Amino acid sequence: MITIHCDNCERELELEDREAGTKVACPHCGDINRVPESASARPDRADRATEAGLPPDHGPEATVRTLRPCMVRARPLSFTGVALLMIAGLVGVVMGLTTEGRAWLAILGGVIALLGFGVLIVWWLKTMSASLVVTNKRTIMKKGILARSSSEVVHDNIRNIQIDQTFWQRVWGVGSIGISSSGQDGIEIQLNDLKGPTDIRKVIDLYRPL
Repeated sequence: MITIHCDNCERELELEDREAGTKVACPHCGDINRVPESASARPDRADRATEAGLPPDHGPEATVRTLRPCMVRARPLSFTGVALLMIAGLVGVVMGLTTEGRAWLAILGGVIALLGFGVLIVWWLKTMSASLVVTNKRTIMKKGILARSSSEVVHDNIRNIQIDQTFWQRVWGVGSIGISSSGQDGIEIQLNDLKGPTDIRKVIDLYRPL
């Protein structure tokens, strides 16, 4: 038997010898704890993270990265189009108010400007409603503002990290990341328009049993 103390609640946990070198959830608080490896096991993976200036994968859970989808970088043409729509609407309002007999132009311009502003607000809310949180123990995807949903994968259980980028996404440094675990057939975490998806994968890899 192996006896450890939870990193979070400090309660004593008794584990089977076969769980050495793995990560287990505390039955009392749910925190993910790393079970010490045997002397003959591979070198401690925490060294890779600490050498990179990141929190080790043992001890209390700590947030390493928090990311949200990009707006301008991910959709530069769409953002430019919405911005031009708003500018055109405001120009129409000014011309309509300063030119006699063109009140209709001010009304039309106001409608166009409000339309562009509405599109921008909806886009911003959609962006803010999704996030990817990488801790020293797991990766968590959160979606929603009023109604929330989340999905998480413990780093030790990650089977595959998939990066998808088009040519222009590579130019702008954004892309999609998908993460699947050994316990599931499909991708459990999928988030698009993230800045530096390759860098995110490198950070996660520091905590994986590679």
